Amino acid sequence: SPPPTPPLNALGLFEPYVHEGKKITEVARFNPVAVFLSGFIPPLVGSIAAIAIALIFHNDEISNYNWQCGRARLPSLSRIINLPVERTFWQLFLLFHVPIRIVELTTGFSRYKRLRNVNYPRVWLYELMRYAYFYLGLSELFFLAALSIVGERENIRYHVVFFYIFGLCGIGFFIANIFCHAHSLYYLNPYGRLSYYLKILFASLYIISVPILMGAFFLYWKKCITWAYDVFAICEYTGVFLNICFHGCAFFDIRYKVTFSVRVVEKAEESDEEKNRIPAKI
Repeated sequence: SPPPTPPLNALGLFEPYVHEGKKITEVARFNPVAVFLSGFIPPLVGSIAAIAIALIFHNDEISNYNWQCGRARLPSLSRIINLPVERTFWQLFLLFHVPIRIVELTTGFSRYKRLRNVNYPRVWLYELMRYAYFYLGLSELFFLAALSIVGERENIRYHVVFFYIFGLCGIGFFIANIFCHAHSLYYLNPYGRLSYYLKILFASLYIISVPILMGAFFLYWKKCITWAYDVFAICEYTGVFLNICFHGCAFFDIRYKVTFSVRVVEKAEESDEEKNRIPAKI
């Protein structure tokens, strides 16, 4: 049965109440928009800062370097985050948002289960995609942290592997997220359909950029077409921001729909159960 609705205290928190033999005390409540911004702003700031600082202040160090196939005017993202200052901004802001993203993933995983559209017949497929949403999301975070910590100067082979696995996990997460969104109550207005179509747009552009990125990389290293490396670098920058924009759609998914609350759950004493029992509203 759903829990009762207890009165609020002077701090705007629920008064302690008893539900199903457990005493529940709310100790803190967080604004969902503030939680979203703490997970969205840091990677956005870190990415923009790292790329901007590299291109504006350290352009001579990382641009116009001469390789076997000619000069590359734009640096790759891996080369940017290999510089000391840029690496600091990248790691500081991107690693900071990881715990918040884990909270968002856990919340989405739970709410997708409760908000599944009961008219969707293939429950097994929905559950498969729901678990894919959670575990691919965690994997995306893990490999993002891995490629940020293990850069070109530590181990270039591992860095490249982490980078591509991160991209693949991101695509899988996008697909699973869009699928669950389409077959859940998240799809409802006022913001559900806007979020859904924005996710499709950002995911489609992200997926389209992948073959362009790989093709440009191939043309540079195998055919020695010098401008191809610039296309490759631009695709890397674009992919980062498309990934951030997709995750930014969570703003529409949690606004007015989610409350983040910290509660202490204890076994209720018999006296507490009689004293604090709140009749459920009909």
